[in-house]
Amino acid sequence: MEQKKNKPEQPAQPGPPKRKLSEMISEFAGDFIRLGDTPEAKQNYLTGACTAWNIASAPPERRKKLVDDFLAEYKRHNPSTDDAALSAIRKDMEHLIDVKLKMFPHDVRQIVTARYIQTNAGDRIEVGSARL
Repeated sequence: MEQKKNKPEQPAQPGPPKRKLSEMISEFAGDFIRLGDTPEAKQNYLTGACTAWNIASAPPERRKKLVDDFLAEYKRHNPSTDDAALSAIRKDMEHLIDVKLKMFPHDVRQIVTARYIQTNAGDRIEVGSARL
């Protein structure tokens, strides 16, 4: 008599199914991304929003250092940026971090890729995350 092989049971995932990350990024940072007036500028705003998402997803005690590191790296790549502009960028990042924490406090996926795509049918973003 042939025995049936039992498939291992998949563990139940707690809570509701995860939403698409691209939708969540659009929801939490769409206005910020739309500040860009060209596709390249929108891509830069999207990258900043995704960086803020990743920082917000880090443990609370690491966030300030991560923002400081981000600003140091920004300054390194944009040496003509003055202190007032860096202060404004810090303010934007801290605001986005706060919004992410309010809207999606339990989603800690890390974004590894993000693309702004402009088409005749409309704009969209594609986001890839690391598996946790």
